[in-house]
Amino acid sequence: MGKKELFDTFCAELYQCNKCGICKTRTNVVHGDFREDCRVFLLGEAPGGSEDQTGRPFTGQAGGILTEFLNLAGLQRGNVYISNVVKCRPTKPSNHGRYGNYANRKPTAEEIASCAPWFAKELEIIAPTVLVTLGAVPLSHIVGRQVPIGKAHGMLFLSKNFNLPVFPLYHPAAVIYDQSKKTAYEQDIKRLGKWLKNYLKEQ
Repeated sequence: MGKKELFDTFCAELYQCNKCGICKTRTNVVHGDFREDCRVFLLGEAPGGSEDQTGRPFTGQAGGILTEFLNLAGLQRGNVYISNVVKCRPTKPSNHGRYGNYANRKPTAEEIASCAPWFAKELEIIAPTVLVTLGAVPLSHIVGRQVPIGKAHGMLFLSKNFNLPVFPLYHPAAVIYDQSKKTAYEQDIKRLGKWLKNYLKEQ
C-alpha cells in the first residue's frame, strides 16, 4: 500500500473516532493536507472554531500569523505538514462563542492520551525529517512531561521518544494575546529557517 493509500485509510479511521467526549461536539475531525515528500511537520495543540468548521488546521487568525511567520523561515504552507496533538476541538459551553454555543479550551491530559495513537500513526505515515512544535502542549507531549514554552522556545533538541530533531516555537496565538512575544517569535522562526536550510541540505 502506498503512502497516499495509507494516509487515506488513516483519515477514514480517524473520522470514526469516539475515544473521548469531544467527539460529541465536533463538526469535523481535523488533520493536515497530505504531502508525498514532506520533510517538516508542524504540530499544534488542538483545532479551534474555524478549524472545526473547515476540517483543516490553522485556518483562523492564528493560522494567518503562522503563514506570515513561515514566510520568514523561507517556508510555505504548501510544502509543510500541519496538524495538532488533538484532532477535535475541545470546547466548553459559552454564550459568547464565535462558533455556536461553545468556546475553546485547552485539551485535558485524558484527551491528549486518547489522541496519542492517532498522532503516532500520522507521524509514521508522513515520516518527516524535522518536527516543529507550536506551543507548550505539543512540546510537552513530545518530551513526555510538562515543559514551559517560555524557557524552551527556539531551543533545538533531539527527541529520543520520536527520534527526530525538534524545534519548539510559541503558538501563533501567543502573539495575538501578547504582542511582546512577537520579536522573540520572529527571531526563533528566522533561526529555524537558517538551520533548516543547512540541515535539510545535508540529509
